Amino acid sequence: MKLKDAREKKKLSQESVSRAVNISLKHYQNIEHGLTTPTVNIALHICEILKIDPRNIDEWKDRRPPV
Repeated sequence: MKLKDAREKKKLSQESVSRAVNISLKHYQNIEHGLTTPTVNIALHICEILKIDPRNIDEWKDRRPPV
């Protein structure tokens, strides 16, 4: 699941999520676009707000090929 889809499903703006998590709008946008990986605390807080499982977020899945 994409963060954007989860956020839109809850009818929340990027700004409202970023304020609830207490991070800048730009930082949240970078997280949502997969440019930045959040800290564990921020990731869990975002998931708590969006009521989703952090293991299901596409942007945070391991992209390395299996060894």
